[in-house]
Amino acid sequence: MTNKNSINHKIEELISGRLNQDFEDQIAEAATAISEIEGVDSRSAYFKVQNRIKKEGRYMLFVSSLSRIAAVLFIPLLIASGVLIYRQLNLKENQQFAMQEITSPTGVRSQIVLPDGSNVWLNAESTIKFKVPFDQKNRNVSLSGEAYFDVQKNPSVPFIVSSGGVNVRVLGTKFNYRAFEGDNNIEIVLVEGKVGLNTDGEKRTNEVIMKPGDRAVFDKTSNLTSVTNEKIEKYIAWHDGKLVFDETLMPEVAIQIGRWFGVDVVIADPKINNYRITTTFDNESLHQVLELLRLSSPIEIKYIPATINKSNHIQTKSKVIFSKKN
Repeated sequence: MTNKNSINHKIEELISGRLNQDFEDQIAEAATAISEIEGVDSRSAYFKVQNRIKKEGRYMLFVSSLSRIAAVLFIPLLIASGVLIYRQLNLKENQQFAMQEITSPTGVRSQIVLPDGSNVWLNAESTIKFKVPFDQKNRNVSLSGEAYFDVQKNPSVPFIVSSGGVNVRVLGTKFNYRAFEGDNNIEIVLVEGKVGLNTDGEKRTNEVIMKPGDRAVFDKTSNLTSVTNEKIEKYIAWHDGKLVFDETLMPEVAIQIGRWFGVDVVIADPKINNYRITTTFDNESLHQVLELLRLSSPIEIKYIPATINKSNHIQTKSKVIFSKKN
């Protein structure tokens, strides 16, 4: 009788203990039990049980009591394991996504690491959008502005950059994508790997396959794409902190300097629009760039510092005015 009371007392303790046991403890205990179950020799256990069945009834009472204990233990373990498995399956099937948007303002360049480990350099006045985490079928990114991509290779999950109706599909490569809203063209420059340039949405009927050194230009007005193979350093140098002009017309020089340094650049004299500039600036300040341009070209440059409005405390941009030297 004493033994029976003792066993009943132990059973009650085990039951009450698991009623108060939190979910994480149940999972830990389930993991331990499962690892022990995996190590059982079923054939040996079978013969041991047969031998024990032949022993005294008192031992059978003890086994019966242990069976009840095991039943009490096993139910919460099943519940914990079931909930854990359900959570994992539910996460895969009903994965929640958040849309991430990152913008580099005027005069700022940013480096970003995407959810798959791909690196992106975002130029000034540019915005990139993507899901966190990425979709299981596609790694979709939308871009407004300019970005340099170094994409992690994953053949089963294509990486797609979109801007308007233009998509670039890659598996793992390095390329530059330029798609400012105010520009007439969208430009893709391929550094490494292979990409498919598509200009008709998801149909991919007009896809152009690019190879390293190719520069593709899509004309927004005519919807035509031209591809040339050329020296591409001047198109990608910006992500290394270099501002490169190679026979660049003054209106484009003005735009790039304005974005690069966060200033308003105005061409006051239309006569200099046809001037072409060839030079490279490597991490120079705005004043160094303006001084070098003034010394090396027939251009007069006036710099007007930024001011702060006293009534609303809003700061204006600094202004640079280009005109023809007398």
